[in-house]
Parts: sequence; C-alpha cells; structure tokens
Amino acid sequence: MTPMLAVLSLVLVLAVGESPGEYAHVGPTPPPHGYPAIKSVELPTEVHAGRPVTGTVETSDNVQYVEARIDYRSLAMHEDAPGKFSISYTVPWWLPPWLRHAYALQIVARSVDGVEVWRTIPITVR
Repeated sequence: MTPMLAVLSLVLVLAVGESPGEYAHVGPTPPPHGYPAIKSVELPTEVHAGRPVTGTVETSDNVQYVEARIDYRSLAMHEDAPGKFSISYTVPWWLPPWLRHAYALQIVARSVDGVEVWRTIPITVR
C-alpha cells in the first residue's frame, strides 16, 4: 500500500467511522460500472439457536448479488430493490454446543462486472 493510499484510507476511516470494504478485482482498469460499495449492514451480532435472524444490507446500485458467509457456508440474500437486500434465516435449534461460539460473518457484495467487496462482522451464536 502506498503512503498516499494509506493516508486516504485513514481519512475515510475517520470520516465514515469504519474501514472500507476489501475489493477483489483483477485487471488494469476500473470496472465499467464502477466499484461496488456496501453502504450499511443491519444484522444482529448475537444470535440464538432456534430463533429467526433477519437483517438488511444497503449497497451501491451496481451490486447484483449479496451473500452472508460464515466459515465455508454461505446464504444468498434476497434483492428487494436495486441496492437493497434482505435476509431471513432461522438458526437450527439442534446446533451442538461446540458450534455455539464467536464467528466472523462476511457480507459479500458482487457487482454486475463480477467485482466483489466484503465487510467482516463479528457475531456470536448462543
């Protein structure tokens, strides 16, 4: 990371209050429809076995697909409108005790050009 990019990232973190997402883009030029952005994520950080979990994600309009990932499992979110996605999931009641702990939940947004951006959120399964 160049010093100028590091300074710009720090300014963005201070202005927005959070770190920008990480991008996965291969190519020398920017994608034709621009880079995707995750604007907001509303999900509980503590979930309970047997209980429903609902949440929303707001993205830039060029995002075609959003998914929630934990370890090697993923669940696609429903597109309600351009840039607006939602999820409704019930955590299995039979979840064994050794799987009830803290996880890193990744929200992955993919643009129409195939460029991905993701944000990691810590959650706890009880």
